[in-house]
Amino acid sequence: MMRVSSFLRTAGLAGTLALGLLGPSNALAQVGHRPDKSPYEDFKIGQTLTIMGGWLAMQRDPAKVAPDASWLAALRYDIGVGGPASLFVRYTGSPSQRQVLVPTNPRPSRVLEAPSVTTHLLDGGLDIALTGKKTWRRLLPSVNGGVGIVSDFASADTGGYRFGTKFSFSYGFSMRYITRGGPQLRVDLTNFIWQYQYPDRYFVLASDTTAILSDTRNRSAWRGNWGLSAGVSIPIFR
Repeated sequence: MMRVSSFLRTAGLAGTLALGLLGPSNALAQVGHRPDKSPYEDFKIGQTLTIMGGWLAMQRDPAKVAPDASWLAALRYDIGVGGPASLFVRYTGSPSQRQVLVPTNPRPSRVLEAPSVTTHLLDGGLDIALTGKKTWRRLLPSVNGGVGIVSDFASADTGGYRFGTKFSFSYGFSMRYITRGGPQLRVDLTNFIWQYQYPDRYFVLASDTTAILSDTRNRSAWRGNWGLSAGVSIPIFR
């Protein structure tokens, strides 16, 4: 009888402990959102083609020969490569104007003209969705980074300056609004970074003893140029 009562007491204690452990688990299972009320929805990152327009805020360079800030147009292609990651290729064009300088002229008459110029950017890189393979209230935020080339396809100007074709780097943030079965809305904030390089004559003194640039450390200058764009993404090859 002693063994039986001891066994019963042990079994009762084990049952009590089991209920105590299961109770909190059941309570925790109820924390959060019901599946039909959850703000998160599964989303497959497939392929999209995006048409965008916006503004490119060119940062002024030391010699002040960079293009002025202007509107931009962009075409972007994205393809999912697994999980929250996708690869993108993007073309961006921004028509504007810039100053042409004559280094031998005194400062008051150094600006010769301000011709039209178009900045062409072609880059590609990796985009990572911050909410993984789900959207939050149909929003899909992501960060991205890439490399590419930038050019104005123009020859050297009267002052000997030529922008040329050079490497560029980019990083930014994107936000997409995912509709059910239709086009998506997209907003991109991107910093395009490239280098300006100046000819030797930009450091030569003119007749008024001034030069376009006096510090040779500015012979090469990196500048970041922020672009803000918005557009429509069309899912393709579903």
